[in-house]
Amino acid sequence: MNNQQFSTSQHMQPLYTANNNTQSYGNPYEAPYTSPYAQASPNSYAQNKVKNETPMTKSMKSQFSFFGLASAVYAVFYAFCLYKNASGITYPFFVAGTLCYFFFSMKKLGVPFKKGSLFYVISIMLLGISNCCTASPQLLVLNKLGIFLLSFVLMLHTIYQDNSWGLPKYLSAIFRTICSSCACIFSPFIDMASFFAAKKQEKSDKNSKIIYIIIGLALSLPVLALMTALLCSADIVFQNMINRLLSFDFAIVEIIKIALLITVVFTASYALLTELCKKRVKEAVSDKKFFEPIIAIIITGMLSIVYLMFSMIQILYLFIGNMQLPDGYTYSAYARQGFFQLLAVCILNLIIVLLCLSFFKDNMILKIILTVISGCTFIMILSSALRMFMYIEMYNLTFLRIFVLWALAVIFLLMTGVTVYIYFQRFPLFFYSVAVTTVFYIAFSYAHPDYWIASYNLNPSHIYQQDGDMRYSYRYLAGLSADAAPVILNVEKNPYMQVSLETMEEYAALEKQYGYGSKDFSYDKYYDLQEQIEDAIQDENDRRIYYYYKNIYNSSENMHIRSFNFSLFFAGKSAGIF
Repeated sequence: MNNQQFSTSQHMQPLYTANNNTQSYGNPYEAPYTSPYAQASPNSYAQNKVKNETPMTKSMKSQFSFFGLASAVYAVFYAFCLYKNASGITYPFFVAGTLCYFFFSMKKLGVPFKKGSLFYVISIMLLGISNCCTASPQLLVLNKLGIFLLSFVLMLHTIYQDNSWGLPKYLSAIFRTICSSCACIFSPFIDMASFFAAKKQEKSDKNSKIIYIIIGLALSLPVLALMTALLCSADIVFQNMINRLLSFDFAIVEIIKIALLITVVFTASYALLTELCKKRVKEAVSDKKFFEPIIAIIITGMLSIVYLMFSMIQILYLFIGNMQLPDGYTYSAYARQGFFQLLAVCILNLIIVLLCLSFFKDNMILKIILTVISGCTFIMILSSALRMFMYIEMYNLTFLRIFVLWALAVIFLLMTGVTVYIYFQRFPLFFYSVAVTTVFYIAFSYAHPDYWIASYNLNPSHIYQQDGDMRYSYRYLAGLSADAAPVILNVEKNPYMQVSLETMEEYAALEKQYGYGSKDFSYDKYYDLQEQIEDAIQDENDRRIYYYYKNIYNSSENMHIRSFNFSLFFAGKSAGIF
């Protein structure tokens, strides 16, 4: 009897375990555990799925009243924050709400918070704040990409024991989680049906009140939207107040779009949570160093010889500059050639070294050759940076040129970490790489590159001749975001602006009043106004600045509570709008 009790205690398992392969719990001498939700399931598909469930997925089913309601509230919150609002003040609140939704769900499932997650949480929040502080389309895309990747790393780090994971393992885990989540899109509806059936079988009137609350909330949303739309159409004052408050257009089409968005987000968030709870990613990382190092030694050895020759030329021609160039080449033309090719080679070198360290057996000769390649990569990075600086000196700044310099700095630090990892493989290379890339990008995002591009390009000492008939070009500057407005629309920082802010504001207001889509639109008035603008602003560069001002004016005027953006606000102040 005692032996049986001892054996039973050994087989007891907690709800959350670090090993995703341990899914058994309960007395092994008793009948296997069968969930009441499986018995009550209305279809055989849900019954068959129980065999592959984990304790966490069973907990989600038994607590659907919490997870279903949490996912529904999150979906509504998502629509409120982000519908037609890609960079408003609500974006950091959306990011904070997403983190709260995830961690509250994990707490309900008994998954502890890891101290290592704090870095990811802070980084995601900083990127979310950056989204409402910039109007640069490039930064907005990169910010959202960073939030997406860091969020998945955070979720995997919380669910799994990832101490031995590297970049390939994380990328494969993220890809598998996303793809497998698509197979769980029906999970919220299956779990809901199982929950209803189980509650009916248990005849628990007290607990079923939560279901009625969920049903009431679900039914109230379309009814509330419909009634609000009817009241908006009945009273113009009420409609203006609602539009001003929420900046929503309560047309029937918009209501359908919002309802679809809420449904998609609800389904996707619940499906992703279900997939994470299944823990189908193997935590163990197998040793893949099964290739003989002689193969890598031959390949990298030949590359290192070419790299050493190239590096010597860079030192003699570019860094020192005391050797004769080929005929027809000037020193500046030579220096401005090939920085994008060198950037590509630097990235490939980083990948080659990582592949050799991951798939080939340890060998001292191979490590020495990889060190040589790393050293040559540092020279290539410096060569590419020097070429880019000379190119900028000749042709001014652009966003891409600044981003290339940023990428070279990051690659330099990543290559430094890889060089250390060659000899000390206990070095936390993955976290080091994530930390370096994240910190440098957050600094890049908050620096507002468009501001510095305008400052540099409008400096009289940097103005260049283009085709011999222009002292400077507004063609690129006029396409910058509102981040550059404090420079472009500032007379002190832009001495080449010939049209006053008052004149531009007057014409921008008239175009907004009589332009396409306005209530007072008239073809005659509109074309007369265009002729007035062309007569008043005849210079092509001044006209580009006016169009830039008009975009700032319209964007600033259209800001509401949800869509408030700090960059647009300061741009509006620079333009004299606020």
